[in-house]
Amino acid sequence: MKKQKIALFHPWLKSKGGAEKVVLGILKSKKYDIDIYTWVYDKENTFKEFQKFKINVIGPKISKKLSRLHILRGLFLPISIFSKIPLEKYDKFLISTSGVGEFITFKNYKKGKTYAYIHTPLREASDEIVEWNLKNRHNNFLKKQIYLTAVKIYKIFEKKAWKKLDVIIFNSELSKSRAEEHKLIRKQKTHIIYPPINFPQFERLKTRIGKHFVYISRLNPPKRQDLLIEAWKKFSKKNKGYKLILIGTPDNKNYYKKLLMLSKDDNSIEIKSNVKNKELGDLLRSSKAGIFLGYQEDFGIVPLEILAAGKPLLATDEGGYVNVIKDHPLFHKIKEKHSKKEMIKEIEKELENFVNKKKKKIAFKKIKLSNFVKEIDGVLGE
Repeated sequence: MKKQKIALFHPWLKSKGGAEKVVLGILKSKKYDIDIYTWVYDKENTFKEFQKFKINVIGPKISKKLSRLHILRGLFLPISIFSKIPLEKYDKFLISTSGVGEFITFKNYKKGKTYAYIHTPLREASDEIVEWNLKNRHNNFLKKQIYLTAVKIYKIFEKKAWKKLDVIIFNSELSKSRAEEHKLIRKQKTHIIYPPINFPQFERLKTRIGKHFVYISRLNPPKRQDLLIEAWKKFSKKNKGYKLILIGTPDNKNYYKKLLMLSKDDNSIEIKSNVKNKELGDLLRSSKAGIFLGYQEDFGIVPLEILAAGKPLLATDEGGYVNVIKDHPLFHKIKEKHSKKEMIKEIEKELENFVNKKKKKIAFKKIKLSNFVKEIDGVLGE
């Protein structure tokens, strides 16, 4: 029997993040013949596994620069109008998006056969995150006004684009609640499918307890590595001998420079980018614990990988991953605070509690999620 053909669009493949892992998970399907389309492909900074596939780049050269900007990502709206995918060759169209990517429907729509995997509706347009951005990212009057105007305009086009999504898959209950908050869901069929995680890869790690903490994530402001560094400096003055290792792709050059400045002349902090899988596994395996501080994270694959490796996790008590691991004995909750000063205090406090608390031996507890590829195949078969 001939396989159905699917066109898969993801706006940019430019780093080693959870969204890119989901795209790779979809490409593992053996039930469908899948071609991938994107506006940006940065093969040096994303997962090498993408090199096994033909990547159809349909964005102009300026797309690469725009994809790393914050507010100016809205300029992908005109780019989307000129991005044509030959959908007549395909049985179905699947869009993978964290916001902006759905604009592709203005030029490309397969009636009744257009699906979307939503990592999140655009975070920057969500009420809570707008408030956080105004406090933490856009700190002068002009920037605030540009940002608020951009959000208003974006929401108009966002609603228009979502009308052309026939079946919607969310990566978590939190992402779905954001879509409901934006009034984006109408009569479409909806599903929740958690992202793919290769638990056995981490469960097989032979661990030992070292003196370093690891934080594995993109290096950008919502991941709050800067607040962790501030908290770590205070913590390490009282608790000598520990080390903090930040691992991730620099998504924002100015923010990366800020992290380098904050950690300058502090031998207890190391920042590593473009780390290979073997080294990453070694650093996690020999760590004392893993840390995760993504603000209002839509799902969060890394926290689950840390627990799968049998390592304690110090992470915020809000985010899509919390529903999955809230009762896990190795999950040490950091109370979410929306101000920088208070959040730094909470991080420092939990680091102190963790190293000073008497450790009890905890039996290994597996995390169970359903089979991602099987679930995706099932929805696409509707």
